[in-house]
Formats: sequence, structure tokens, C-alpha cells
Amino acid sequence: MYKRTILLSKDVLGKFYLPIYGNRYWKTPNIDELAAKGTIFQRHYTAAPSSSMSYYSMFTGQYPYESKIKSYRVLSQEERFTGETFFDKARKRGYECHVVWEEAWMNDCKRFSECYGEQTVFHPLRGIKQKVGVHAVNLENIEPDPQKAEETLKIIEECIAQICKAEHDIFVWMHLPHVWNGCTGYGADIDWFDRCVGMLRKYFPDNELFITADHGNMNGAHGKLGYAFDVYEEASSIPLITPRIQGQAIVDYPTVNIDLFPLIFDRKIIRREYVYSDSAYFAQSHRKLAIIHGRYKYIFSANKKKEELYDVEYDPHEWLNLMQDKLYDVDRGLTAKIREMYFYPYWDIVFEERERMRKQLQKIWRTPHGRDYARGVYEKWGKTIKRRYIVYRNRLMKRISSLKRSKD
Repeated sequence: MYKRTILLSKDVLGKFYLPIYGNRYWKTPNIDELAAKGTIFQRHYTAAPSSSMSYYSMFTGQYPYESKIKSYRVLSQEERFTGETFFDKARKRGYECHVVWEEAWMNDCKRFSECYGEQTVFHPLRGIKQKVGVHAVNLENIEPDPQKAEETLKIIEECIAQICKAEHDIFVWMHLPHVWNGCTGYGADIDWFDRCVGMLRKYFPDNELFITADHGNMNGAHGKLGYAFDVYEEASSIPLITPRIQGQAIVDYPTVNIDLFPLIFDRKIIRREYVYSDSAYFAQSHRKLAIIHGRYKYIFSANKKKEELYDVEYDPHEWLNLMQDKLYDVDRGLTAKIREMYFYPYWDIVFEERERMRKQLQKIWRTPHGRDYARGVYEKWGKTIKRRYIVYRNRLMKRISSLKRSKD
């Protein structure tokens, strides 16, 4: 009997969309059933809440700060990973490797990461992505289209069925887009995602099916909706549902997606003292680095040199920054000591944790200089200006077109 193993991931799949993590709207019977007999990771982190960076870490086993990459762009030959990738290791164990994703990723994400081995077979699918969100400029509202959604599922199943005809062991990484074609926006396609899981269960045994995300999205937390610029829980803490591993139904300590290979092929959970999540490469001016240690998350922002510390077990919404000694009361117009205003049962270890995190930051932080810094600033503001230009141009063209029609 040939082995059939699949890693299914979905872009911007926040934990908050799934019932097994507390969502009360969606019904996901396939995911729930897999989770009930498998292992649920409660505190699994992406090494980077940005697609290409996350792929790079998933399939090289490196954090972004450990790579040669300076900023988010098409990789030069010198920046490419030269070690054994996830796919190389799988192939050594006798697996033929496949990547199934939307065709647009061949021109951008693949060239921004290049960590897929030399013999991996790519299956770029056309028509499975709804163009919405931060990567599209839609002047009209998108309406749900169940027929398109059904066609999307059919396209995916035809590809999977063809791959599974192989008479040898196979490993498939299938990455679904931000939004399933036929749906309207982030989080509006969870029922179709679950149906996709149900379809995959026809081709892969439950004990070889792994479900995760590359990153989440802010979903309104801290006044934000997107991703890739923050390392708060909504963007960096992602779902991971696996077959039962080491007899554990729930893993409630921090894990990270650079350790997917031993998890999938050796059924081994790596427990690290520190886990990192990085919003950008070291030369990018908007970089934010999260260091997770036990119950605490420390965030350092490069451009403002701002420090944040949260107890994500006691304060999962990251409302109160424990790096502060004083708080300003906007209603009374006065400043008071944080310990006098906020009940927190672990004040005795907070100050020690601050220093521990700062020392850890000093060990891994790289400061860009000269040309690297200039390139990083351009990567942030040049792209922002370009995006805004496209938005305003499209609005202007629509306005001109509307005026022409009214004159006619």
C-alpha cells in the first residue's frame, strides 16, 4: 500500500474562524472530526505572518532572521537557501513531492522563497482564487456565487485525483488562497474549506492529513484588518490540527512552523524555550519581532524602538502592555502606576521577564546599515505609494467613465 500524506494550508486562516478554537458561527464537521481523534495545537506560531516568508521558514526550518535574505523581494542567487529543504528530505524518504496552489504564486511567492527542492512537481491551478482584500482593488461589491465555489472544489479534486493515481509514495502540500473563488472575503469561505477537507479524506487517510495556515490576519484587533505588518496573536498564532501525536489530544505550549518536517514525518513535537515570529526581514524599516517564552510574548518594533510585553495566557487579546510602569487615564487626565490600576497575579516575575526578553533580542537582532537600510525603506514606502496610486487611478477612471455615460 502506497503512502499518501498531505499538508493542507490556507492563506490568512485565523484560528478564530474555526469552531475547534472557539468560533460559534461556522460548522466544520470534517475538521472537527479530525481534531477529535487527532491533536490540536493551541499555541502554534508562524515564523512570519507573511506568505512567502512563512513558506520559506516552513520548508527550510530557518527563522527569517537566520536566512541570508535582507528584504521582501525576488531572491537573488546569493540569498537562496542552499541546505536540504523539506521537500528534499521527503524525497530522500521515498516520497514524490507535489505542490498544489493558485497559479499566481508561481510568479511571486515562489520566486520570493525558492525552497521547494529541484524535483518537486508544481500544479498551478487557475480559477480557485477570489480577487479581494489587500491584494485587489474592487470598486464594486463582490457577491457570493455558489456555482463558482462548486467549480473551484471540482478543479481542486480533479488535480488531487490525478496526483493520487501514482503508484508510489506521495507527499502533497496544498495551499488554498486567501478567499475561495465564489466567496466574498476573508473568513467567508470556511464552509468550503471544510468541504475541501472532506473531499481530501477520500484520497488521504485521516492519519496522514495535516491542517494549518501560513498566517492569520488582524480581523479588527488593535484597529487593524490586514496582516504582514504585525505579530499580534491574530496574525501570528495559527491553527494546527494533526493526527494524534505522542498520545496528546491538546498541545498547549508554544510551537512553531519551522518544525513541520519532524512533526509530519517523525510524529515528533519539538518544544523550544523561545519561539520567534517576524513581520519582515532584517533590513526592512517596519520590522516587528515577537519573542514568545512560555506565557509571555515580547514585541520589538524597529522603526519606533517600541517594546511591548503581553501575558497571552492571562491576556489573550494583548490589551495591556506590561512593559509600562505607568498608565495614563484619558478620562481623568492623570497618570497612575500600572500596579495600582491593573490586577495581575504575576507581577513578581514580570520585571525578570522583561530583562530576559531584552537579552534574547540582543542575541538575534540585526541592524541594517547603508544600502540595506535604504532598500528596506523603499520596500515599505515604494510599494505603499504604488498601491495608493493604483487605487486612486482606478477611482479616477471610474469617475471619468461615469461622466462620459451621463453626457451620452
